[in-house]
Amino acid sequence: MKAAVYHGPRDIRTEEVEDPDIQDDQILIKVKACGICGSDLHLYKLDLFKEGLVRPVEKGGIPGHEFSGVVEEVGSKVTSIKEGDRVVAITFGGMAEYVPVTVRPGFNVFQIPSEVTYEEAATLEPLSNSYHALMRGNPAEDENTVIFGAGTIGLGIIQCLKAFEIDTKKNIVIDFSDYRLNTAKQLGADEVINIGKNDPYEEIVRYVDSSPLSLNPEFNVPDVDIIYDCAGYMKDFKDSIAIQQALRMIRPTTGRIVVHGLFEDNIPIDFLPLVWKQIAILGSYGFTPEDVQKCLELLRTKKVDQSKIISHEFSLDRAKEAFEIQCNIEESIKVLIKP
Repeated sequence: MKAAVYHGPRDIRTEEVEDPDIQDDQILIKVKACGICGSDLHLYKLDLFKEGLVRPVEKGGIPGHEFSGVVEEVGSKVTSIKEGDRVVAITFGGMAEYVPVTVRPGFNVFQIPSEVTYEEAATLEPLSNSYHALMRGNPAEDENTVIFGAGTIGLGIIQCLKAFEIDTKKNIVIDFSDYRLNTAKQLGADEVINIGKNDPYEEIVRYVDSSPLSLNPEFNVPDVDIIYDCAGYMKDFKDSIAIQQALRMIRPTTGRIVVHGLFEDNIPIDFLPLVWKQIAILGSYGFTPEDVQKCLELLRTKKVDQSKIISHEFSLDRAKEAFEIQCNIEESIKVLIKP
C-alpha cells in the first residue's frame, strides 16, 4: 500500500510499504481523510515526539492520528464493529491507504453519523482536544477569555464556546497570522490581536476593564479571567512565549491559565506573577471518550462547522507539499491528506 513515511526532519516521502495484517482484536480501516496536527509539525521540523506520533514501518514511520475511514476487515474477536462502518479511530499511522487498529470499545473507535462527512470527521480529534481544554478552564458567564494561538485547537475553543452557548463577556484571540485571526473573527471571536504588530498587553487593556492589585493597588491588571495557551513554544517564534505573557495579563486570585500547546524546547519562565497573583495553571492534554461523543454531536447537528477551518486537501502522493503548506500559517489552518 501507499503511505507517507517520515524519515527525518523535513523528509517525508510517499512510498510503497507492506500491507498491514490484523490480529483477532483489530480492525483494518481504509483511510478517507487524515489531518496534519500541530504535533506532526514538531516531528516534521525538529524530529520531536517521534515515539508517540508514528506507526513504525521497516524504514521509517507513518504519521497521522486525525483520521477517518471505512472498516475494511474485522478481527474474529471484535463484535462492536462491522465491515463497512464509517469510523474515526484514535491511533497512529493515518497517512496511509490502510491502518490496523486494536479496538478498545467505547474508547478509541467511534461511529461517524451519516450527517458528518469523512473530512469533517477527520477534525474530530482536535475538536475534542479543544473542548477538553475549554472545560479545564471552567468558563463562566461574564468572564473575559484570551486564546493564544488561532490554529485548529484555539479556533475549536471559540467554536465550542459558541456551540455550548457559554456567554462569556469577551473572547480575544492572539496570533501572528492575519489569515487565521480573520477566521477567528468569522467563528465568533470578539477581538483579535496580531502579536507581530501590536503589544498584546496594551491591546488587552483597551478591550477589557482593569482592576488594582489588592497587595499593590498602585498597579492595575487587566480583567482577564481565563487564558488558553494553545501556542506553547515554537522555535520559529523565539521572541514570543505565550505562557509568560499570560502570567503578566491574567487577573489575580481567580485567574486561570490552561496550557495545551506543546513546547519545542526548554524555556526560562518568570513564575513570580504566579506567586503574588495566586492564580492557577492547568495542563490540558487529549480528551475523554465523553468529550469525543459530545463533539461528534456538535458535528452531527452542525453546531460546529469544520469546513470553515479546512483550508487545503492533498492526495497522498503530495504529502510532502501538504506538510510544507501546513507550516505556513499565513496560508493554512487545517490541511487534510486524502489517500
